[in-house]
Amino acid sequence: MLELREISGIYSGLAVQEGGGSARFVRLSDLSDLRSGRAPKLATGEPPAVARALPIEEGDLIVAARGAATDVCLAAHSWLGAFISLDLYLVRPNSSKVDSGYLAAFFDLPATQTVFSGNKQGSGLARLPKDALDKLVVPLPPMATQRLIADLARSLRDEAELLQRLAALNSTLGREALARAFRAATTCQNS
Repeated sequence: MLELREISGIYSGLAVQEGGGSARFVRLSDLSDLRSGRAPKLATGEPPAVARALPIEEGDLIVAARGAATDVCLAAHSWLGAFISLDLYLVRPNSSKVDSGYLAAFFDLPATQTVFSGNKQGSGLARLPKDALDKLVVPLPPMATQRLIADLARSLRDEAELLQRLAALNSTLGREALARAFRAATTCQNS
């Protein structure tokens, strides 16, 4: 087991200067939208001028610093090259030590979410301090096992997304069937 800071770079987000710039920024609300299956619309603004501002790369994890739950997402392809806002952390796993999909699955475990919740500070919209993320202890099985766990987590997410789409389609189909029944009943009465 190693602390997260020993296997990943962990970076705080930046204040977003929305408006006339070409830089894209991922905000806390975008993370929530993505986790809920909605397509987020990233903010645009002036490119950050600080050295710690790293553009999102493939394999990065975006971690919510605020909120009741600590949302975690693997960087979406549409987010590559964007920057993170203040209420997020960018976790860049060292790919020679940890698989990013494995790490995302570990962050989503109920036990890990409990650790995150226990470390949050403040009232209202409590914040997870960077230090708590740095010191998170991560179990590290062999890389082959990490990849298997990451694949299993990806399969479970894919299944959940398919079930969500199926439920939405089923709901639409049910409403359409009712609408047709009403139209048929109205047509019969008017004849």
